[in-house]
Amino acid sequence: MSPQFEELKEKIENKKVRLCIIGLGQVGLPTALSFANSGFSVTGVDINEELVSKINNGIPPFEEENLQEFIKNNQTNKRFHASVKIEESIQDSDVIIVCVATPITEDVRPDMKNLKAVCDSLGDYNLNEKLILIESSLPPGTFEGLILPSIQKADQICWSCYVPERLVPGHAFSEIKDAPRLIGELDSESGVLAQELYKTIVNAEIVLTTFKVAEISKLVENTYRDVNIALANEIGIICEKYGIDFDELSRVCNSHPRVNLHQAGPGVGGPCLPKDPHLLLNPFNSEKIDSDIILNARKINDTMPNHVIDLIKRSFQEKNKELKDSAIAILGTAYKANVSDTRFSPAKEIIGKLLDLGCKIKVNDPNTESAFGGAYSKNVLDTIENSDLMIMLTDHDEYSELDLKALKEIMNEEPILVDTKRIFDKHEADDAGFLYVSVGYHNLKEN
Repeated sequence: MSPQFEELKEKIENKKVRLCIIGLGQVGLPTALSFANSGFSVTGVDINEELVSKINNGIPPFEEENLQEFIKNNQTNKRFHASVKIEESIQDSDVIIVCVATPITEDVRPDMKNLKAVCDSLGDYNLNEKLILIESSLPPGTFEGLILPSIQKADQICWSCYVPERLVPGHAFSEIKDAPRLIGELDSESGVLAQELYKTIVNAEIVLTTFKVAEISKLVENTYRDVNIALANEIGIICEKYGIDFDELSRVCNSHPRVNLHQAGPGVGGPCLPKDPHLLLNPFNSEKIDSDIILNARKINDTMPNHVIDLIKRSFQEKNKELKDSAIAILGTAYKANVSDTRFSPAKEIIGKLLDLGCKIKVNDPNTESAFGGAYSKNVLDTIENSDLMIMLTDHDEYSELDLKALKEIMNEEPILVDTKRIFDKHEADDAGFLYVSVGYHNLKEN
C-alpha cells in the first residue's frame, strides 16, 4: 500500500477528512448529514441557490424524518454547511461524494447532463490524493466511460469507487444506517478507503464487488421490484375478472415460503422504479438493449392509472350517476406513504384524465401541495365534503384514521370509495354506506 493511501486511511479512521457532497437532493442531503452526525466536517454543494439558502437557514427542502433537527444540530456544531461554490468545495475536501440526479428524458433515455457537468468540473481541478465516490444511479458503463476519464490524470494519485445508494425516501437516515451497503471498487486501495469511510455511518454488512457489478446491481434491484409489482397489478386485474379479492388471494399465496406477491395498486412512482429499468437497458455510449419482460412490466405499471379511471367510470355507471361535473376528492398526490415526493406519481395522470372528463377535482395531501391542476385544500374534511367520489391514491398514516361513517355523512348521496391503496376494510366501507372499489376487487357489473 502506498504512503498516500495509509495517510488518507488514517485520516478517515480518525474522522479528520473533509467531505464534499455534490448534489443536495433526497440522497445527497441525508448522506451529507449522516456523515456530519458521525463527526466529519461536511460541505454540501448544489447549483440551486434557493435550495442552498433554505438549507443554510435551517429549512428542510423536503419531507424526511429528523431532517430539520439534523440540519440545525450540524450547523450549530459547525460540522455542516451548504454552498454553491463547487471549485472551492472540491479543492478544500479530501473525499468527494457525487449524488446528483440522473433522470430519464421523455423518450425514456438517460439524461446525463447533471452528471456530465460534475465530471467536467472534477476534470478541471486537482484531485491528487482524494477519494472520489459516486452514489448517483448510472447506466452500465458510465463509471468506466465517463467518471474515470474525468478523474484519472497521469500526474495525480486518486482513488474511486461506485457506491450506489439504497435509501427509501422518508426513512433515509435509518436506511443509510441499517441497510447493507454495496461498494464497487476500482482497485483494492479504493475499496479499503471506501469501506473505512462508510462503516462510520453503516451498521449493516458492507459488500465489496467490482464497479461493473455494482453499477448493474442497483438497477437490477429496482427492476426486480418493478417487475414484481407489474405481476401483482396484472393478477389484480385478473382477480376482478374472476370476482375474487386480490388481498385474500395474496394472503393465501404468501403463506407459501417461496412466494412474495406484492400489492396491486394505481401504478408505480418515485425517483427509482420508473427510471432504473430504462437505465439498465440503455448502456453508456452503446445501443439500447431489448427485454420483453422488463419493458412489458413498465408498460403494465404505466397503464395502471387508465385502469383506475375505468373503475371510476364503471362505479358511476353502477350508481347511475354522471361523471361529468361530478365532485371528486383525491387523497394523496405523493408517490408513496408519508413522503412529499410526487415524481412519477400516478396521481398526476389520474387527476389529468378526470379533469379532461369534466370532473371537479379537490385534492388533499398532508405532505405536499402539489395538486396537478386540481383545487388543493389543506383540510382533508373540506376536500371530502360534498363530493361524489373519494379516491385514495397515497396511504399516508393520517388517512387510516379517518372515520368512514362520518365521511359518508358529509359526502353527496350514494358515495363511492375507490381505495387503490387498501387503506380501509371493504366490509367497513360497505357498512358505512359506500360503494367500495379497489384494484383487485370490485362488485361492479361487467360492461
